[in-house]
Amino acid sequence: MQAYLDNAATTAVLPQAAQAAQRAMTECYGNPSSLHPLGRQARELLQTARGQVARAVGCTPDELVFTSCGTESANTALRAAARKNRHLGRHIVSTAVEHDAVLNTLKALGQEGFSVTLVEPERDGSVMLEKVCGALRPDTVLLSIMAVNNETGAVLPAAQAAAALKKKNPAALVHVDGVQALCKQDLPLDNIDMASFSAHKIGGMKGCGALYIRRGLSITPLLFGGGQENGVRSGTEGMPQIAAFGAACEVRMASRAADTAHMRALRGRLIEGARALGAHINSPENTAPHIVNLSMCRGRSEVYIRVLGERGICVSGGSACTRGRASHVLLAQGLPKSNIDAALRVSLCPESTEEMIDLFLEALGQAVRLF
Repeated sequence: MQAYLDNAATTAVLPQAAQAAQRAMTECYGNPSSLHPLGRQARELLQTARGQVARAVGCTPDELVFTSCGTESANTALRAAARKNRHLGRHIVSTAVEHDAVLNTLKALGQEGFSVTLVEPERDGSVMLEKVCGALRPDTVLLSIMAVNNETGAVLPAAQAAAALKKKNPAALVHVDGVQALCKQDLPLDNIDMASFSAHKIGGMKGCGALYIRRGLSITPLLFGGGQENGVRSGTEGMPQIAAFGAACEVRMASRAADTAHMRALRGRLIEGARALGAHINSPENTAPHIVNLSMCRGRSEVYIRVLGERGICVSGGSACTRGRASHVLLAQGLPKSNIDAALRVSLCPESTEEMIDLFLEALGQAVRLF
């Protein structure tokens, strides 16, 4: 039996999403901008998918722009927000545990003259609201904070931090990385100006993302062309991916409460079993239901991943985007080198089972004896 437990990296495409993509490729394959019947069919499909994703996000369809991925959505939001308000100030606040899509964009903005403050996490991986608020200044024009950390599952105080910034500087803008929160927990959009999302984390296809842009907020696009997506993201829409995204959102939202309870129970089973083996849990208490970061505190992640993989068990050592580098998230937490070197991220989806958890724990117990 294979145990795929790397769902924070990507998920299997849901059957309903694959069917929606197939229909977009073989039946409604027109260009949504075309005026002929096939174009109108594609445009109707685009509107349907936009409504499905918007309901999952909690916004209106006209506030949602489709992009190629979560990374593009974050880049668009951060660059547009910083440049829009540069006349008011050049200070940006974020956290040290953000995804590389955010951190590397902020690094680039730093080279353009912006000053970036990264709030450090606590040792358990949590981020304190007081520290975020303490970093805000009168010249802070942008706050970017993730809703759920993709490596530890930590839930960050995004909504509260957004409210604090708006109180201090109403003209400042707030971006939230909502990739790991979508269809798993609520993300109140009060005081949030932009939020980025990704399809392939919830059973959609790779190559599709979404950007929530608060109604009335005008931003400069990254891409210029034919003016698709209300002029924010030019280029012919990738209809198979978009249709699949909409279908995945509809499926996941229909069973979200039950799915969340199921994953949270599996997470508890995983933590209990891992601790019985002597593992240290690198995730805080307040986490999303689908991610656990743990370490046996000896050996190296890549060896565990290889040994587990030989037994049909798929986990990761952290974000799939880090390509084997030491986790900047765990480094920021100040964990011992032994924890970081041997860290494993186990991430669930609604289709995960108790049998998968038990297989992982059995194999982990065998693997640790190699060191």
